[in-house]
Amino acid sequence: MTGPVTEAVHQWLDEAATAMGGDSGRRRDVLLELETTIYDRLEERSGGETPTTKDVTEVLIAMGEPAEVANSFMPVRPLLAPHQTRPFLLNVSAVFAVHMLFVIGATVAGKQFGFTSFRISPIENPGNALGVFARALGTLFFDIGLLLCVFAILPRLQRVIRFPRTSLIVRPKTRRSIELACFLTLALVVVDVFRNNLLALYVPSAEGTLIIPFIGQGIEDNILLLNLWLISAIARELLYVRFGESRSTLGLDVASNALGLVCLLRMVASRELVDLTGASDVLGSAAETLGPLLNTSFSLLAVGTAALLAARLVFRGFRLMMVRRAGS
Repeated sequence: MTGPVTEAVHQWLDEAATAMGGDSGRRRDVLLELETTIYDRLEERSGGETPTTKDVTEVLIAMGEPAEVANSFMPVRPLLAPHQTRPFLLNVSAVFAVHMLFVIGATVAGKQFGFTSFRISPIENPGNALGVFARALGTLFFDIGLLLCVFAILPRLQRVIRFPRTSLIVRPKTRRSIELACFLTLALVVVDVFRNNLLALYVPSAEGTLIIPFIGQGIEDNILLLNLWLISAIARELLYVRFGESRSTLGLDVASNALGLVCLLRMVASRELVDLTGASDVLGSAAETLGPLLNTSFSLLAVGTAALLAARLVFRGFRLMMVRRAGS
């Protein structure tokens, strides 16, 4: 084949390759098939002689537009497949709820939350509704972009590491529910019986070991809410074991998570989770360093637990809505 003929064919194939979707191996096979078809038609048209520029032009016109031909062989896949739409919306809702929870926590604490190079700054003027709305909108756009990137590479990850497909179905397992009920019961006992022993400093002295509780007013003021949350969570897990997933169990799940979220946010907002004033005589100047350190640790623990509750609240609330629609 002469240079101009080969150049025209390669240009047509390049345009087709640009419009193709699918994986690279399949694209190569289709392009080789198209190239073979074009040269076979050129040879047939020229009768075994060297094809002219007119021959190649007419053959390529007969083949059709490169983009249309490519799309007929390898259609371009959308960024989100149809089965990914609902999981995408659900995950965006969960990530946005957790993200906004950290923004609210940073605003209440009046300082940045830092995770390596990632920073969550407080809202500059929480009293300005327009500023709060703009911050929430910017957070939502950021989360949508982040999840789009994740879902764009998710199919490739599934092929490489057999990552399970995201599902909306929430079916609690009996064993997991029993284990969680036992853990929550233990937490309830600790909160009501042993909190002054476990949440305390043990300081050796000449008279023996001094036990100095460091529970702050923020925890003491929310003990009732904390108990209600733990009791409702235990009842929820036991009902899951007995009745499985239903409107009532999912409704109790949503209510329990909302109660726990309110309780933890109230604790963080109080900024008094730890109080070492009673230990100042024993610890001396170390109390000024240890107090803020413990308070920050407990606050981060409460914020992290609240983030998990917010994500669970979104998931179970969405599942409850689907169950109600299916039953109506």
